[in-house]
Amino acid sequence: MLKGNRIQLRPVRKSDVTDTDVVKWLDDPETTILANGYYVPRTIMAEEKWIEELTTMKVTSNVELVIESVEGNEAKAIGIIELDGIEPKDHCAGFGITIGDKDYWNKGYGTEAANLIIKYGFEQLNLHRISSNAFSFNERSIRMHKKLGFREEGRQREINFANGQYHDLVLFGILKEEWQKNAEGE
Repeated sequence: MLKGNRIQLRPVRKSDVTDTDVVKWLDDPETTILANGYYVPRTIMAEEKWIEELTTMKVTSNVELVIESVEGNEAKAIGIIELDGIEPKDHCAGFGITIGDKDYWNKGYGTEAANLIIKYGFEQLNLHRISSNAFSFNERSIRMHKKLGFREEGRQREINFANGQYHDLVLFGILKEEWQKNAEGE
């Protein structure tokens, strides 16, 4: 478990299908369009299978964690975060985050969670580079990436059609030394 000031990151559990709102977030059009650029209704069975796969993997190239807000002794699941496509040879991975509980949007929980998993990636997994992306309409995500020290590395122009128009996919990357300098500056 990774712990911050207001949040902790823990492994996904089978009980997340029934005991948390994870399935509800993944089936919320407003939440999923920010992460995926599109919305497709999902079933409880599909989510149960996804969580089952996560909890039974012995060796994986992904680290998928639940973000929990912590107040006193109470922990509440508010999102999902991941490092995916971890490449041991090149020491790189991708990063993704979804704050599913809208009561926690725009309050810094995502930035705190992202900082924790990025620190874990660089310090524990010995990554050299972490890549990420955000759709151009997801201003919160773009601000978070920049705050964490990610650099915009390019765009895939008009790759996504959502809400009646085309949008770019903004590509981000951060190197370990850039993250360290950014972390020291805080």
